[in-house]
Amino acid sequence: MRSRAAGVVVLLIVTLLAASSVYAQITQGRLSGTVSDAQGAVLPGVTVTVTSPALIGVQSTVTQADGRFLFPALPSGTYRLVFDLAGFQKLTRENVQVVLGQTISIDAQLPIASLAETVLVTGASPVM
Repeated sequence: MRSRAAGVVVLLIVTLLAASSVYAQITQGRLSGTVSDAQGAVLPGVTVTVTSPALIGVQSTVTQADGRFLFPALPSGTYRLVFDLAGFQKLTRENVQVVLGQTISIDAQLPIASLAETVLVTGASPVM
């Protein structure tokens, strides 16, 4: 009889531990996506930054060789994403909702930056 009661206690403890690990997995959301250029080619090396009142500070990551990024653990809230890569226009996504226990996918296409040139000519007019 004692061994049966001990087995029930062990089963109860294992069940509680399993339930607490499941609960821990759904307390945050995930944000992922792929960054590409206007023609659809993936862009590695893009700095992706997220900000939110739900965060303390700022979180950043860099896209991998396949253009993908991942923020694996974000508190529920509204986020602002900024995508930045030299030679491309900076792209901002506002009001991205991250929900507990879900992976939100945000793909972005960065347009090529426009080239701006300034020519400054200085000199004095010759005196005649």
